[in-house]
Amino acid sequence: MNMLQKIMFAATLMLSGHAAVAEEAPLKLPPVMYYSTLEDSLFDTLKSNPVFSQIDKELYGSPLRLGVIHTFAPTAGGTATGLTSAVLAGGSLGILPIVSNNDLVVTYTLSAHGKVLATFNYSKNFTQATNIYSNQGINRLDKPTTEWVNSTVTLFIADLVKNPDVRKLTDEYNFYFGSIK
Repeated sequence: MNMLQKIMFAATLMLSGHAAVAEEAPLKLPPVMYYSTLEDSLFDTLKSNPVFSQIDKELYGSPLRLGVIHTFAPTAGGTATGLTSAVLAGGSLGILPIVSNNDLVVTYTLSAHGKVLATFNYSKNFTQATNIYSNQGINRLDKPTTEWVNSTVTLFIADLVKNPDVRKLTDEYNFYFGSIK
């Protein structure tokens, strides 16, 4: 190997090392306003992650918004089961529970200036039995369901980090305003 080849080889190694460091820079989002149909435990889980260290519920002027919405999508068998269960629960004056089988869909939407940058959906099937006299509320989920919803945060962040539009947004923010602390 002559001297020129050694110099070229060393330069290639140095440049590839810098490129690897640049790609591995951790993603940190600028201040983001958060709104959700879920309980505060999801917000706390998001806030504990370094990607969302600057997330807040009261950043009303922020152009970046993260919405986390949950919906229940009935399954084909779940609709029939729910109807039969409701009739039996009503006929027994509430002694028998209402059984429902639905897919819980959690949708994360990150938008900038009203334009959607990224949307991610996660779903899981749940069967629940509730008493007709209970007042669980529309936003309250039972403990296993809440644990699953909180576990979607890691999936969401993994998908978000891979999104090129989000990476482009944070790079632009860092260019104009400096890196996010």
